[in-house]
Amino acid sequence: MSANKVLVIEDDQVFSGILERYLSQRGYQVVSAGDGETGLALCASERPDVVLCDLKLPRISGLEVLEKLIFSMATTPVIVISASERLADIREAVRLGAWDYLVKPLVQLDVLEHAIQNCLARSDLEDAWERERWELDDHIDVLFQNDSMIAKLSEDLLPHESMLLPCCQITHQRGDSDGADLLIDYHRFPNDCALVVMAHSQATPGQNVIALLVLKSLLNSAVRKGMAGYDGVLRKPERLLEMLNAEICHSRIRSAYDMVALWLNGRTGEMNWAQCGEAVAVNRDSRSDLALGIWAQARFSAHSGTLGSEPLVISAQRSKVQIQRRD
Repeated sequence: MSANKVLVIEDDQVFSGILERYLSQRGYQVVSAGDGETGLALCASERPDVVLCDLKLPRISGLEVLEKLIFSMATTPVIVISASERLADIREAVRLGAWDYLVKPLVQLDVLEHAIQNCLARSDLEDAWERERWELDDHIDVLFQNDSMIAKLSEDLLPHESMLLPCCQITHQRGDSDGADLLIDYHRFPNDCALVVMAHSQATPGQNVIALLVLKSLLNSAVRKGMAGYDGVLRKPERLLEMLNAEICHSRIRSAYDMVALWLNGRTGEMNWAQCGEAVAVNRDSRSDLALGIWAQARFSAHSGTLGSEPLVISAQRSKVQIQRRD
């Protein structure tokens, strides 16, 4: 049985009671507060392992509570539980540091326990990552003092040549004024299919190269499985983005990514793709989802089409990838 302590900040006494009974039966220690100020005081005195917080609270709002918690207890996971499904509310909660966002009513309470366990596991992983990060910091500092090394690593973020498939050709062009905040990657598989990726890093200036290299290393793991015949995730790029998003959100990488991932059948021209963020665009009518690395539970939309006479173009800043049918 778990001995983890959970603080519930919820002004709806009925719903709060349901949560308290359920979590107590699952072995958690539960502390409850009916308003934000009481919740903040209990956080300071009880030091909970996880906080569950509503957005609409008396006296001070849930967003204010979240902001104060991140300032005073930055490593404590906070799960927002709210009746609001507005994307603006979700984005603001995540921007302020919420680890997860659940929408009321919770039809199945085991969803809540799953979210709590994810937060606890992520907290443990981040503690271990933080220890490793301190060891890496000195190496990273040396790396970014070496201009020639930055230039070399930037070159590795671009393909070295175009790709020719039975029905089309894939080429890329890097804009002269684009900085080292862009990854372009494509791979051919034994069945004449290809994975095409363009990603833009939102890391702080000077950290883009390392952020994109981390993303590329995560991609390479999926590509290796695809080369071995396990390409189910690659064939559904929305699943690939969900996998990458989970990895990034559970790490200490302080960057979000705008990205397009596209799976192409090089014999028929059939395409499946997914896109997130606003800095990378496709010249097809498809909606962009939330950027990677912002919300761990984000889901991404699937888009599909067939390559026609007009080339498909993926673009970011002045750079682009073009997939064009062969005559």
